[in-house]
Amino acid sequence: MCIAQLQAESSQTARQSSQPANTEDEVWISPNDPTHGGAPDFWDMFQPGADWAQAEHHVRVVGIAQNLVTNGPADKLKVFYAFLKANHIKLAVGIGMLTWSDQCGKHIEGYVPPGGSRYVADRIKSLGGELSYIDVDEALWFGRYFGGTGACHSAIGTLATDVAANFKAYQAVFPDVRIGDTEPLGPPPSGDPTGQWVKNTQAWLDALQAATGQRLAFIHEDITDWSRPLPGYLPAVAKLAHSNHIPFAPIIIAASGKGPDETWMRSAEQNIDLLRKSGAWPPDHLMFSTWHVYPTHNLPESSPETFTHLIDYYFQTR
Repeated sequence: MCIAQLQAESSQTARQSSQPANTEDEVWISPNDPTHGGAPDFWDMFQPGADWAQAEHHVRVVGIAQNLVTNGPADKLKVFYAFLKANHIKLAVGIGMLTWSDQCGKHIEGYVPPGGSRYVADRIKSLGGELSYIDVDEALWFGRYFGGTGACHSAIGTLATDVAANFKAYQAVFPDVRIGDTEPLGPPPSGDPTGQWVKNTQAWLDALQAATGQRLAFIHEDITDWSRPLPGYLPAVAKLAHSNHIPFAPIIIAASGKGPDETWMRSAEQNIDLLRKSGAWPPDHLMFSTWHVYPTHNLPESSPETFTHLIDYYFQTR
């Protein structure tokens, strides 16, 4: 795709050409891992009669983290996977798709040990799960731009090849699995006057599609600085995703991990209001998430301090 053509397209035209009707009602959720500091009533959500029927009505995908797949109790995971199947809810797993080596990548988010992807796939299958989506854990950010100890600073093509190799391990167990990407993709605060951000991000999308043989199933934007005016950059990310016919959704979450629950919830609600004014709304689906220790409860949805209530808040204030 010509960069000049991409920059010339209108955001509205791009959205209309790629966004199915009524997709705003499709909800994806990713509550925090109960084995890693998340709300302990996670498992209660997937019991008969759990108190979130109104919110659950909108949910089409539930995402869980790699740690829960590998360390979650087998009996509870079996019930969870069975619930998803019975209620026609798809499973997504947020996971590192880069392979660490003795040279770099160890203990860095986005990386897994050699052979780790096949182990995760096999455990899901053995407990009755059916994996629909891999949600790549910021491979571009942690693989290329992260500057901490042990960083790899790999080339885009190298990263895409590594992601594809791990993806094949999942495809061997789940042939129909799709792949999407979560990243802090936004251009720098200084803007993109030279077009370098568009060029580099487009190169990443092209490399992933070439290596995996699939167009991304989604892009989820991890907004790392909610104090930054969203209209100044979020439409550019949505435009880039839509010009590649990739569904786009910013992650709905609190601005920080600060509690207590009431504080976290008010922040998340305020961020919903900011997103609605961002110029990149509505998204192709709604992505509600928390990787914080807050809120400390998912249920009941009637409580204004629970994770499921955030879904109700969105629809009640729409």
